[in-house]
Amino acid sequence: MTIPLYLAIAQWILLLALGLLVFIMYRQLGHFFGGPTSTAEFGPAVGTGAASFEYTRVSDDTRRHFAAGDGQAALVAFVDPTCPACEALVSNLNTAADGGELDDLRVLLLTWDPPAYIQISDTFRATRLEIGRPVSHAAKDDYNVSATPLLVAIDMQGVVRAAGAVRHLNDLRAFVSKASSPARRSPAPIAIVATPNPGE
Repeated sequence: MTIPLYLAIAQWILLLALGLLVFIMYRQLGHFFGGPTSTAEFGPAVGTGAASFEYTRVSDDTRRHFAAGDGQAALVAFVDPTCPACEALVSNLNTAADGGELDDLRVLLLTWDPPAYIQISDTFRATRLEIGRPVSHAAKDDYNVSATPLLVAIDMQGVVRAAGAVRHLNDLRAFVSKASSPARRSPAPIAIVATPNPGE
């Protein structure tokens, strides 16, 4: 018995869809259980200058400019509304913001998903944090966004202090602390002056 061509095509499409679903679930589980946190492979390298970029603010569709090192520490979160781990990060950010823990920081949520996707997510729709859509994919390359969520802590001088996937509120607080900490300065050199002994 020969299977009709349309049934064979439908089976292949179903198999491909299932394979894609498994891949997406595997990636998200990786974020929850030991996802990538190495700045060498995921996110910008710690100690480097954070790149500037243009983005469109979702709330009023205005074009904005993000410039690191403008005298205010920042947290930049690359997130997607359809990503469960991203929703968890945004929820933790909302909790920290409600408790006043982010008052001294600029917090920016970035996504390449269309605004309609944001409206689907209750967590994203309810947040009071700024949400933006990068104008180009240059920010993805500059910040080495190989997966989401990615949180980047930037100090007042525009230097990356931490980058990686944040899964718990305590991890988020550690990022806040690193962004808020003043830049480390090298200690001043100590001069040693030899004084002659009185008997010499």
